[in-house]
Amino acid sequence: MSSSATSLLPETLDTSAAGPLRIALLDRIDRGEPVRLDGSEVTRAGLACLQVLASARATAAEQDVDFRLDQPSEALARMIALAGLDAALGLPGDDDRDLAA
Repeated sequence: MSSSATSLLPETLDTSAAGPLRIALLDRIDRGEPVRLDGSEVTRAGLACLQVLASARATAAEQDVDFRLDQPSEALARMIALAGLDAALGLPGDDDRDLAA
């Protein structure tokens, strides 16, 4: 992950991706670097990676580090909503999307 650019999340965010993702995100947060993630290419996302993303966002907030998940793919957004992690990841929930329509 580069220091100021947006990082593209991989197509598959499964259990095997959770450990490396956690390490990379916490490394960046510990250095005080903003975290900007592009979720547009994600085709599969598991709960382990979603929990890593939510935890990293909470850690970033505690350390006053900017954390954004931009352009989540339909598959990623659907899994985030299914897991009930919309608010934890700073995304509008179903109720918010209905109001915006």
